[in-house]
Parts: sequence; structure tokens; C-alpha cells
Amino acid sequence: MPLCFNLFGELHADGDLAARALRAWWPDAPTGQVKVRFEHSPGRRDPLFLGNKSAFDVAFEIEKADGTLGIIGVETKYHEHAKPEAVPKAKALARYEEVTEGSRLFKSEWRAAIVGTELQQIWLDHLLVLSMLQHPSKRWSWGRFVLVHPSENPSFARAAERYREVLTDAPTFEARAIESLIDVEGVLAEGVVRAFRERYLGT
Repeated sequence: MPLCFNLFGELHADGDLAARALRAWWPDAPTGQVKVRFEHSPGRRDPLFLGNKSAFDVAFEIEKADGTLGIIGVETKYHEHAKPEAVPKAKALARYEEVTEGSRLFKSEWRAAIVGTELQQIWLDHLLVLSMLQHPSKRWSWGRFVLVHPSENPSFARAAERYREVLTDAPTFEARAIESLIDVEGVLAEGVVRAFRERYLGT
């Protein structure tokens, strides 16, 4: 989380800067007022979402002109490795399967490729966005989950590529190198970029 705060922190208190960053990083996202929320979940343990304690490291919430919301949920990684995880308990897994199938974005062999593997964490974060898009309130009408990691982290780069191969279409999933965000001119202050590079990227 310190990396996440240092990367996105200056956007939290400046809505105009947050909107400019969003346009620069995700030009296909809907327009509207942008709010940046850290450790954000639409409803922890709420069964209408995933019924667990999942949260995005940071989320960009977009207030669209039609009154609905867009959401970009971001998970940040640094030196971690993608590792296999325990298979979820039956009740939880049933809900995850419901959201997965309801999205119509996954190939038929998705269970074998994801459940209990190193792709499971990415899947659950992605499902949080998908559960918002499927919420009966229709509050969210556009969404994307973005996995952000340094370019020098091959573990999550490979995992993201494998995960993408399980999808039939990927408008709601994206993996980005941190460098592709901080190198966009006119978004983050030069001092912030310089300090971030020195601390986290060694450049």
C-alpha cells in the first residue's frame, strides 16, 4: 500500500488532476467528475457483490452524465510473486462462479485454468468489478480492473498474460507496467516521479 499511496496519492485531493490522469492513462474511459478512493470496496461481505472482504488498492470512480458510475479498480504489485492459492470454500466459490458465468467473458475451460492457481487472486479482483456491473441497482454501467506492476516483475507479467488468455474479450481487464503510468508527461509532478523512481524502481 505505501507504493500505491505514493503513486496515486496526489490525485486524491485534486479532482481536476485525477480526471486529467484518468484521461491520459485510460482515454477510452467515460468522462465525468472523478473521485479517487483508497482501499475501496463497494460493500465488504455484501453477498450482492462477492460476499468477501475484497477491496481495490485504489479506485477511480467516475460520475457519468447519465447518473450512473464508471469504476476503474486498481491492484498494485511490487516485488510479490504470483503464487497458487487455496480453492475457495464451496459457498464462496458458488458466488464467484455465478459472477464469472454472468459476465460471459470467460472461455469454457476457465475453472481449470484459474481456481486454485496463481491466477486466482487476479480473478477475484476482476470479479469485484464484474459484480459491480451486475449489481441489481444498475448503479455501475462501465468498469475495468487494472493490475499494475513494475516492468521488472516477470511473475505478474506472465500471470496477467495467462489470465488474459482465459478471457473471450478483455474490455474489463488490463495489466499495466508502473512505468507506463509515471512516464506520461503532464500527469504526475516531476518531483513525485523522480522520488518514486528512486525509491521503487532504482532509476
